Amino acid sequence: MKKLFTLLFLISYLGVNAQTYFEDVVSTGEFLNDSSPDTGFVFDNLFFPNSFTDCGPDCEFWSGWAISADTDVTTPGFMNQYSSIVGEGADGTPAYAVTFAFSESYVALDLNQPGMTTIPSVHVTNSTYAYLSMRDGDSVAKKFGGETGDDPDYFLLTVKTYSEDELQDSILFYLADFRFEDNSQDYILDEWMEIEFPSAQVDSVTFGLSSSDVGMFGMNTPAYFCADVFGNPLVLNTKDNTLPGVSLVNTLATSELIIKSELDKKANYQIFGLSGQALKQGTIHQGEQYIYAEDLPVGKYWIRVQQDGLQWTQGFVKL
Repeated sequence: MKKLFTLLFLISYLGVNAQTYFEDVVSTGEFLNDSSPDTGFVFDNLFFPNSFTDCGPDCEFWSGWAISADTDVTTPGFMNQYSSIVGEGADGTPAYAVTFAFSESYVALDLNQPGMTTIPSVHVTNSTYAYLSMRDGDSVAKKFGGETGDDPDYFLLTVKTYSEDELQDSILFYLADFRFEDNSQDYILDEWMEIEFPSAQVDSVTFGLSSSDVGMFGMNTPAYFCADVFGNPLVLNTKDNTLPGVSLVNTLATSELIIKSELDKKANYQIFGLSGQALKQGTIHQGEQYIYAEDLPVGKYWIRVQQDGLQWTQGFVKL
């Protein structure tokens, strides 16, 4: 079991309040479980509970959340419990969160700390472990659809949002659905999908899993799914950039952010923090130029460049 104590100490020392992104905690191929002595992981002001017990060689019990950048989308079984079926995070970055939610998992904001003031959405997908179990079956769980493909199987994620402990919304999201009369419509989710929360104010979210495949000891389908991009809607723009010719020279910045433009005229830029608030703005011109960043606290930011109705957005980390 990997316990990245040195990296966690470094993050704490640097004063990173963490974030809804996870790539600064684990590198590609790594995962992080066991938050002890704390009861969970904190990213920005978002708390991910974690309970982990190491009971010896190849023996562990955990619940809540782990942080992963595992890329294995082919190996079936429990030994591959930390991979997403996509093999990366929702925005193309390596890391994401994975939960073992046999009963229920949750995330919660600490509104007494700086950061997000509400949770507007989350991206989810299947873990490799659950996906391959549903696709092929295993020693415990059945192959979804059965031998004929006609069994009306499903793997359901129930998302409940709360504000000050009061239930706001209950959202049903199928991670797999074989209930269609036309079997060609049956699916097991193998991409990241966004779940938007209708309520304007959400300070905690619970996640529960249920399945059509139930046995003597409860649900047979592995009770895992993966989540990413809690909160900041700016990340959606990183996959839908419509303004070509702009790039960052350094995505890790200390005193200056270096941006390169091939545009034929000036464009406006804004720098946003985790809460979505614009912290800096100005203009860029053709060529390579420097944007002063020394006054930004350590953490994750986004820069957005706009020109003639087109835009380009990119994340960066201030060290």
